[in-house]
Amino acid sequence: VRQVRARAEAIGWRGAVDELRPFTQDMWRAADAADRARFLRHLRPYWDVHRHRLAPAVAERLAAMRASGRLEIGAAKIVAARPEGDGIAVALRPRGSDAVTWRRFARVINCTGPLGDLNRARDPLLRALADKGAIRPDPLAIGIDVDRQCRAISADGEAQERLRVVGPMTRGAHWEIVAVPDIRRQVWTLAREISHAYWVEAAGL
Repeated sequence: VRQVRARAEAIGWRGAVDELRPFTQDMWRAADAADRARFLRHLRPYWDVHRHRLAPAVAERLAAMRASGRLEIGAAKIVAARPEGDGIAVALRPRGSDAVTWRRFARVINCTGPLGDLNRARDPLLRALADKGAIRPDPLAIGIDVDRQCRAISADGEAQERLRVVGPMTRGAHWEIVAVPDIRRQVWTLAREISHAYWVEAAGL
């Protein structure tokens, strides 16, 4: 964190975060379980905010909505929620406060990305695979447990040659695997392995 902050002072926070991109997966794989859990507990919100940024056009629209009073942004923890009429009532504890207040909304939208906790997933395919023991949650409960070759780890701990997983659900093994360039590289590597075409190269990957 100190090194990233120092680099941000020198070249700006966007450049400092972007410079980590070629190394993020290797840093994550080299970290032990305790360090990974500590990162998720303390740094994940900061990483998500700085790594996954708004497009300028979207930022301009949000700024206009805030200026006109149509959008209010606040930091708070959701304590509870309940249906209320045709909307939903939410108990919020604002950041820096112990007081809980109830507010009513027309709808609540989770914008934190795809659900990674396999134990909470309702997708029929994921549920069927989990129920038969073909897949299991990764140790951090942020995706499906896989090895470096994207082989799904079964409930009994075996890597399966015929069941591969790619994309955001492999965050537990790779962490930085949400953006298209990272997924493209992951899929290309897997395709070469499955087809035994390790000698094939691709421009731009």
